[in-house]
Amino acid sequence: MSAPRPCFSNFPDFKQNPDLPISVEFNRLASHRRWKKGSRTWCRVWNLCMNMEYDRVIGSHLAELDDWRRLCEELDLPGPFPSIRQCKKALSRVYVNIVDIIECRQLGQKPREFHTLRALIAYTRNSGNFFGRAQAKQDKLLKTLLRKVL
Repeated sequence: MSAPRPCFSNFPDFKQNPDLPISVEFNRLASHRRWKKGSRTWCRVWNLCMNMEYDRVIGSHLAELDDWRRLCEELDLPGPFPSIRQCKKALSRVYVNIVDIIECRQLGQKPREFHTLRALIAYTRNSGNFFGRAQAKQDKLLKTLLRKVL
């Protein structure tokens, strides 16, 4: 069994299942609390949960070469990469959903890579798995993967 997620600790009436993806558990919480998807409360708590889950699963503001290499390996990018600059260059051509990276790392799976930005946009809009742009811009790793999907 996985460790409990801190973002749900503010909701003692909600029994979380830490073995399920964060998006599934968040949607269950939102339904339990009767938050309308896209409402101010829903968005605020979603962003808080995604940030906390990123910090828990990946680590806050990591920028060491090994962190970049690990992400490149997770995305099956051909390496080796001797520098962060080369990792960034390779990652700048990748279309992957940031929430999926977090969930896949937690579940021990490979994140889905999309062949085009258009496919990533369609998937992100359909799934609702958005990672807050402002938060992603503060992290060097996530900033490289950030794409404009709205």
